[in-house]
Amino acid sequence: MLLWPVKKEKKLLTDYRICEIDIEKSSTAKYLEKTYSCEWGFNQDTNLDPFFHLRACITKPVKIPANKIIPIPTGIYPALKNPNFRIEVNSFTDLVYEQGLSLADGVSTFEYTFRNEIWLLIKNNFEQAQTIQPTQKIATFSVNYRPRMVINYVDQIEDIAWKNSSAKSYIQKLKKKLNPEVHDIKKFEPDVEYGRAIVEQYTQGGISTYLVDEIDIDGTLTATHKRKIEQVEDLEEPTGVKPSES
Repeated sequence: MLLWPVKKEKKLLTDYRICEIDIEKSSTAKYLEKTYSCEWGFNQDTNLDPFFHLRACITKPVKIPANKIIPIPTGIYPALKNPNFRIEVNSFTDLVYEQGLSLADGVSTFEYTFRNEIWLLIKNNFEQAQTIQPTQKIATFSVNYRPRMVINYVDQIEDIAWKNSSAKSYIQKLKKKLNPEVHDIKKFEPDVEYGRAIVEQYTQGGISTYLVDEIDIDGTLTATHKRKIEQVEDLEEPTGVKPSES
């Protein structure tokens, strides 16, 4: 049986929305390139990596005390060519694990209008002082796409048909705690379904009204009537014999 060699296809990270960036190196970065024989550029470990590394553009070690923040330059001046993109800088995971050093602001972003050197606020999360060495990798550099936003102001946003349990449930818990009479209707009226319309009726002075359930002669419930919320001025005047006249 004759087997033909299989040609391995080289996989590349491709995106038709190309982000072009002009990069200027600082004079200190060029000095460090010659002194430490390293390239102050964006080299990837593999061609599938969606990020590059940023280095500490310092000529001597910088000591960061415990729980303190020190600004560190990177020697990179970026200029985005397309305003639909922005630069995003994240903590370098290896540095976080080994030295407890991370970005103090979580994620540093640089928009199209940014025309300066990238400096990063590095925080030491360990209880011991840590030292950053010249040319040390301190963060990762990537870009993300920013579509143009069109904002419409409305009186009421659209309700969603399913329980929004994954979208920061702590917000509703806080609202119920701070203003339970508005946001925790179930606590006060267990059989009233929670919803924006019900809350609005209550806040505008609405009160609950019942319809009597229909029960057979043997005690079997034949019909269940939902509770209604009505405004006081809309309630009908009672008719029939008053208790005092019976």
